[in-house]
Amino acid sequence: MKNIFTAVILGIALAGISFAQGAKSQGVRTAVVEFSVGADASGMTDQAKFGLQSQLSARLNNTRRFSVYDMRHTRHASQANLAAINGASAAAAVRLGKQVGVAYVVTGNVQEYNTNGSATVKFRLVEVATGKVKYSGEISQQAVTKMYGTGAPEMQAKVMKPLIDKATSELLAQL
Repeated sequence: MKNIFTAVILGIALAGISFAQGAKSQGVRTAVVEFSVGADASGMTDQAKFGLQSQLSARLNNTRRFSVYDMRHTRHASQANLAAINGASAAAAVRLGKQVGVAYVVTGNVQEYNTNGSATVKFRLVEVATGKVKYSGEISQQAVTKMYGTGAPEMQAKVMKPLIDKATSELLAQL
């Protein structure tokens, strides 16, 4: 009986350690909002904007250093105030971050989106607790191979995916 009791206690202790390590690897809670579109990005469709947000969210989440808040809830919470959240002041992003309970909010503006094979995105990482912009950057990306058309799938594969990979690397360097 004493051996069974010891085994149960040991099992509970190991499960607790395993759970604690798993929780630590979850990463910092982060929200990625829909990026605003500038005048030189008028060719960017709603589907392409959604693709940018969802793929950046997925890439950050896959690093395990970020735990990205469910995008559906972020979209709902941010739609009424999207211009302010992606604007010059971090106050609206901080309010959103507090509302959804995250430590960081990733915001941005698509400056250029040329379906012939180029894009430029400005983005920032806002720390909710301090209200400070922890990082601000801009990435320009040309098509990695020749563009044979002007369709969204080709633009996504040859321009936006490499751009998202660069943004993910830059955001990871900030943690």
